[in-house]
Order: sequence, then structure tokens, then C-alpha cells
Amino acid sequence: MGNCTISSLKYSHIMNNNQKIQEAVKYVHLFTYMYLAGLLLGLVIDAITYLFPIKLSHGNRISTNFIISILLFIVCLLVGGFTGIAIGFLSVGIYTTALLLALFGLKVSWKKSVYIVIILIVAVVYLIYLI
Repeated sequence: MGNCTISSLKYSHIMNNNQKIQEAVKYVHLFTYMYLAGLLLGLVIDAITYLFPIKLSHGNRISTNFIISILLFIVCLLVGGFTGIAIGFLSVGIYTTALLLALFGLKVSWKKSVYIVIILIVAVVYLIYLI
């Protein structure tokens, strides 16, 4: 009888570990979605800067992206916890977009390539997660 209880405790411990792993995988998917959303949000922010009536230079548009990503990172540190981590991944996505546009956005063809690559990566990852 004692062995049965010990083995059932071992089995319940294994089940708890499996449940923890499954929850961790869900969180990884959530953080991946937040990062990809940040990539797209960075593109949206860059596109919105073209709508300003004042003609902004390339450096000012990229600075806008960097400033918004840094402000979101500060918000993530202030919020803390699980929500703060999600906001942090969103800010890292915006920062990545700003960095890519800063490096390759001087010419229109390279900027279009960055837009296309980011959108394709996001679409492919979402399709992979759907399958």
C-alpha cells in the first residue's frame, strides 16, 4: 500500500512537471507573438511618420521608433511581472525594426526589402504556429 502511494506521488509529480512545461510553451508562444507584433508595430510607426505634414529626415523617423521602443521598455520595467515581460518583448520588436531600418533604410529599395522581409517572416511564423 505504501509503495502504491509513493508511485502515485511520483506520477503526480511527473504530471505536474508536464503541465508546467505545457504552460511554459504557451508563454513562449505569447512572447513570440508579442515580438512579432512589435516588429509590425515598428513598421506601422515608421509608415505613420510619412503622414506628418513636416518632411522628416531618415534619422528623425528612426529616432521616433527608437524613442517609442525605449519608452515602452521603461513602461515594461515599471509594470513588472508577466505583463511587463510581454510589453518588453513588444518594445524589443519595435527596437529591432528601428535597427533594421536604420541600417538598411537609406535607399528606398533597401527599405522596401526590410518591409517585405519583416512582413514575410511574421506571416510565415503565424502560419507555422497555425499548423
